[in-house]
Amino acid sequence: MTRLRPCLYGVLACLLAVAGCSLTPSMPAPEAEQDLPGTFASAPGDTTLPSAAADTARMESQRWWTAFGDSTLTTLVDTALAENFDLRAAEARVEELAAQFRIARAPLFPSATANGQGNYQNQPANTGIGGAIGGGQGPDRFEFTDYQATLGLSYELDFWGRVRSQRKAALNQYFATAADLQTARISVISQTISTYFQAVSLQRQVQLGRRTVGLLEQRLDITEDRYAQGIASSFQVYSVQQSLEGARAEQPQLENQLYEARSQLSVLLGRFAGQERALLPDSLSFALDLSPVPAGLPSDLLMRRPDVRAGARRLEAARQQIGVARAEMLPSLSLTGTGGTQSSALSSLIDLDQRFANFAAQLTAPLFQGGRLRANLDAAEARYQQQAATYQQTVLTAFREVKAALVAYEKQKQRLRDVRQQVATARDAYRTQRDRYEGGVGDVVALLDAERGLLQARTRRAAAQLAVVNARLALHRALGGTWTDDAEAEDPRLFQ
Repeated sequence: MTRLRPCLYGVLACLLAVAGCSLTPSMPAPEAEQDLPGTFASAPGDTTLPSAAADTARMESQRWWTAFGDSTLTTLVDTALAENFDLRAAEARVEELAAQFRIARAPLFPSATANGQGNYQNQPANTGIGGAIGGGQGPDRFEFTDYQATLGLSYELDFWGRVRSQRKAALNQYFATAADLQTARISVISQTISTYFQAVSLQRQVQLGRRTVGLLEQRLDITEDRYAQGIASSFQVYSVQQSLEGARAEQPQLENQLYEARSQLSVLLGRFAGQERALLPDSLSFALDLSPVPAGLPSDLLMRRPDVRAGARRLEAARQQIGVARAEMLPSLSLTGTGGTQSSALSSLIDLDQRFANFAAQLTAPLFQGGRLRANLDAAEARYQQQAATYQQTVLTAFREVKAALVAYEKQKQRLRDVRQQVATARDAYRTQRDRYEGGVGDVVALLDAERGLLQARTRRAAAQLAVVNARLALHRALGGTWTDDAEAEDPRLFQ
């Protein structure tokens, strides 16, 4: 027996050396990733960034929402990241996948079990074996007492890399879920910012609407007085009255939208409706200082997007599952060993002379299972093709979203500049009418109309500012965060 042990150890060493082969196939990169263009052009004539600038553009700010330059907004986003219940659920899913990974890698290690057993038997001698050998010639009964303390070890040699492929698949699923958490974080951040500025815009529109109603009420009083004097027509009275009623009718809707925005903000912050007021100042205003978007952003920024990273990880997990399915079609070798002590007396259970040991090796090969294993392999390959198609669609969609976000951001900024010019023109008209009225040559009706025109222009500016914010947020979401750039910030007067 002692001569066989070196041979046995040598065989085991060879088996362990062979173990670790992988049947996971090599797959080419998806076509959408291979054909990805080099850069994004935000407008005609943009050029590619130099390599140093491209490297800088790949860097992601950990707190990109602070670029909006609003301390209240920063507090709200930080609160949402800490208290939002959707994020808590996503974090729990990451923890679940981390546990699944530990489960998948457990078979790479031997399993050990400890067992303590006590057995007592008392039976007639003429039953069982005693009866078969003629129990009437001996004692009338048999009595046995047996105690055991054992330690068992079992291990399956991973010849074909099945367990390792399962571990890699579980690890990639974990990373994919972690990327999903980042997607959820970006979504919560974007919703918080958008809802906050929506509330800012709506509050401004409500205030401007109330001033517009007040001006129309003055205009109606003057028009009715002039109608009584025969200076104005009834049509003018009805026209002003309709404008007043329309302005009044818009106020409840705006106030309801403002309440809905504040309520939505409360939910994002993990609070009941109304509790968000403790985090909001009495007066809300746009205070934006946004860094410019560099021209010719490198398209490999897409690979930073959490949903793209998640798709790539799930694709890799599906590839590893093909290796698992292949390995299940081949033989497996399991090793088991048990050792311990055995005695009829509990006091001698710790005596080494009572030791015992056994070792077994089992080779199992699937011969016929009705095509189940082949079908499992076909299903794994089909799932890989599904993930490959999904991943390519994700890359194409991400590229389109970035291009669309860049164009939309530029167009909304252009629109805001046009609206700002309208506000400046309306302000000049109002000042002219005010000077004429104060000089005694102007008409109060013209003054009220000019002021109303200025209020309407400011209302359009508030809506245009919100559109710029939402376009900027869409760009952040499309790029999976932001970039780092040393260029000067955009002119803050754009948002005044």
